[in-house]
Amino acid sequence: MTEQIVTTIPSVSIAELYKKFQSKKFRDDLAQCIKSKGSKGMDYVPWSNVMDRFFRECPNAEYKFHEYPVDLTENGITVKRILPYTGDSKRGYFVTTSVTCYGVTRSMTSPVYGKTFATVALTPQANQIHNAQMRCLCKNVAMFGCGIELWTREEATQLAAEDTIPVETGIPEEKIIAVATEVFGGSEVEIETCPKCDSKLTQKSSKFGTFLACVGYPACKFTKPVS
Repeated sequence: MTEQIVTTIPSVSIAELYKKFQSKKFRDDLAQCIKSKGSKGMDYVPWSNVMDRFFRECPNAEYKFHEYPVDLTENGITVKRILPYTGDSKRGYFVTTSVTCYGVTRSMTSPVYGKTFATVALTPQANQIHNAQMRCLCKNVAMFGCGIELWTREEATQLAAEDTIPVETGIPEEKIIAVATEVFGGSEVEIETCPKCDSKLTQKSSKFGTFLACVGYPACKFTKPVS
């Protein structure tokens, strides 16, 4: 007689799981894994610590790295490739992952960052793509309640960084003025001055939109949204 092995999936509701992940005991345990990148970085929890604690509670959970078919031209020959990311070299790239737990699937996307969380990689390297994928998985499990409180703190730190670190448009200021003058029929383009130090304000951009920043940065950190 052949012995049959039956895998029993615990009957746990997503609400109960979320409540457990948000218990003081679980949150305190995860908080012990927080690492710091110093005064110029942000606190974080390694993906291995997050996923370890998630799979302890959800041993039958499954995850997926989404893939994207593309046509690439190499030496004049078009070949089909499957890439773990999508996007373009102007706006940046992102990855998508999914986690299925107790019959519920939740997907998330994450940008492929550059050297800091205020920039995106326009020519992503393998390690940057891998880091984005694992970071995205952590966002996935956070949607089930595992470590979601850490993302609240990280987003606040990231927004503060993007408010104080101008992202260059890559276009010289005189070129912007020349194009604007041509578009608006030769009308004068007004250059604002910084109310704090009387230096010029120059247009910058981040993933949250366009803003004006003082050219005296970092001595002067004045910024304002483009009206």
